[in-house]
Amino acid sequence: MTGQWCSAPFDAGAMETSEIVLLAGGRGWSRFESFSGELSIGRFVWCLPSPGLLELRYTWRVSGQWGPSGDGFESVDGSGPDDELIRTAYRIGTERPPLSGEPVTALQLDVPVECASAFALGRRNMTPADDPSSAVAPYAPPVHRTSPVR
Repeated sequence: MTGQWCSAPFDAGAMETSEIVLLAGGRGWSRFESFSGELSIGRFVWCLPSPGLLELRYTWRVSGQWGPSGDGFESVDGSGPDDELIRTAYRIGTERPPLSGEPVTALQLDVPVECASAFALGRRNMTPADDPSSAVAPYAPPVHRTSPVR
């Protein structure tokens, strides 16, 4: 389930594309970008509360315009807390995207995320540093609870 899931292979003819990144440890982000240059990143915590059910609880959103490299923001229009909750059934299987001869590992969602409901597995290993908004609002280090020393 963890990794980068991209809608691009299923977006034939669309002017927008989306991505979901699920990190090990329960954090992640979604990305929406359009041909016009709009870029929006929503950070969330995620879990699988029951078999076949995915829950994304958004905590932060950054929106603006993507830069020439396409990897990050050239300008930021807004950044702040978000409290959206998405609960959706999901399925993972092999699918053949439109206009492609190659089958992909696909994530299908019953409720769209960032305007898409079909995603192909991209990179399996992702880190918070891969989040295009990490330069705008750095991630806080994970909190490690330790027992007091006696």
